[in-house]
Parts: sequence; structure tokens; C-alpha cells
Amino acid sequence: MLRISMLLSCIFMTNPALDDRILQAANLSKREISDDFDKYAVTCYICVNVSDNLVCNQFAIDRPCKPGETFCHTLHIMDSKGNSVLVNKKCTTEKECQRTKVGCVEIDMQTMCVACCDQNYCNVNVPTNTSNAIYDDKISKMRMLAKNLFREREKALTTTIKEGAAPRRLPLVFTHLIVISIFVNYYRFLL
Repeated sequence: MLRISMLLSCIFMTNPALDDRILQAANLSKREISDDFDKYAVTCYICVNVSDNLVCNQFAIDRPCKPGETFCHTLHIMDSKGNSVLVNKKCTTEKECQRTKVGCVEIDMQTMCVACCDQNYCNVNVPTNTSNAIYDDKISKMRMLAKNLFREREKALTTTIKEGAAPRRLPLVFTHLIVISIFVNYYRFLL
């Protein structure tokens, strides 16, 4: 199952122009993204069908990914001697980058490795084996945690208002400091 999903999700790189037309045809291009956390834009190295990683990084397109594309996806195919045959790098969604779709497989004397990560320029290197063909979602986890914290805070304020009591709010500076300290502690926990 891993081979099939990796092949389907990786071999054929998507064309952004076609994606835009498809989204417009489906009337999804006008979708409003109201939550600031969903507007996070990672920047990835982007190249299609390049012979090696050095060439890819040297001539990569350097622009932030579209909203919703929060992962850098890397496909690396090597011959039986470990030499690069193909490198593809792109921005993609969390749906396409999942733990079950990363790793390495051997197909017809070639090794195909896929990695996904969610930090700026995290796809600078290509995966060459199972120990570095990984799924790294540290930023996504922190964004999700922050989203949940703000939702819970909003629920608490709404509940307080509904009950008729005036909410006691912390000054904005303290609120930001609390969120930052939670992020720092969570990040330390991940490491």
C-alpha cells in the first residue's frame, strides 16, 4: 500500500496553473480563510524533474507557498548505486503529506524516497534512506495547539458573557507572553 500511495502522490508533480483552473471551475477559489493560523505560508525549494539536489536548490523557485500549502514535499529517486536520477520538490497540503506517505521503497533497481516537512526551506536536503525520509510536522503541531488555545479562550469569554458577568481580561501583552511561553515549552517537549 505504501508503494502505491507514494507513487501516486509523488511521481506526478502538480502544475499550479492547472490547479488554479480546477479550483476556479469548482468554485473553490473564492473560499475565505478567516483564521490567521490558516494563512501561514511556508517557503520551500521548488523544482520539477531535476537531475540532482544541487541543481534543484541552485535554480529553485523562491516564493512562499499558497495558503493551505503548509508542507514542503520532496521526492528523490536514486539508481542502484545511490546516484540521483530525479529530484522533485514542491509545496503541498497536509492531506498529501502524511506519515503513511513518506519513507523509501525499491522499485526496479531504483530507490524512491519521500520526505515532508513544514518549516521554511526544510527541504534543502533530499532523503536518501529511511532514517532521513521523514515526516516532520513541528510547526503544524504548534499552530494546531495555538488554534485550540485561542478557541478555548474564546469559548470561555463567550460563556462568561452569556452568563451575564463581565469578563476579566488580561492585558494583551500578558496574553501574548502566555501563548509564547506555551509554544516554547511545547517546542522543548518536541525536541
